[in-house]
Amino acid sequence: MTVDIWIAFAATAIFFVLLPSPLACLTASFSLQRGRRTAFATVPGVAAGLSVALVFAMVPLTVIAFYLPRVLDALSWASLGYLMLYILWSYQDPRISGPVADNDNLPECRMARIFGCLFGKSVLGPRYAVALAAVLAQFIDPSLPLLQQLLEMQATFLVCAVLGTVIHVLFPRRVLGRRRRAANLNSASRKPHTRFISRRAVSAGYRRIAA
Repeated sequence: MTVDIWIAFAATAIFFVLLPSPLACLTASFSLQRGRRTAFATVPGVAAGLSVALVFAMVPLTVIAFYLPRVLDALSWASLGYLMLYILWSYQDPRISGPVADNDNLPECRMARIFGCLFGKSVLGPRYAVALAAVLAQFIDPSLPLLQQLLEMQATFLVCAVLGTVIHVLFPRRVLGRRRRAANLNSASRKPHTRFISRRAVSAGYRRIAA
């Protein structure tokens, strides 16, 4: 890889990791609710999982680049269109844009299980492998040694995945703040008369139970 292509790939990898996604929200939720010490599980879990997903994405593209190099050019254009749709889907995903309360139930508590949870979601989520394949299709050059390119991309992506996940851990409210601001107050809680009636109803209920 030339320096220009390497810089472009590194910038794309960072952007991919920083996109809003269920992984990003889960990482930020662990950091916000259970402390930044969860980074010892979330950062390696996401980085290792996405790196394995990248390997899965490399296999079919390597075969195409080796045996059908002319197809790779057409595939890169189709992949570019998919990436644009993927970015739109990332911001419109209801799991990302929907309101969430501050007391969300997280799936795991122990560090090892947090690592396993994020690793599994990274590897088993088809959206990540397909999107990574679309990214790789933009940068693979069939005229250059494929193994060297893939190793350089793998190492670069691993570093970028670690950096991007660390950002989610250090600034979790940047990922979850917009959703939580929408969830803090519902339409009923903004009305003082509604709150007054609710308090009277609860007080009456307690008095009836006491009687």
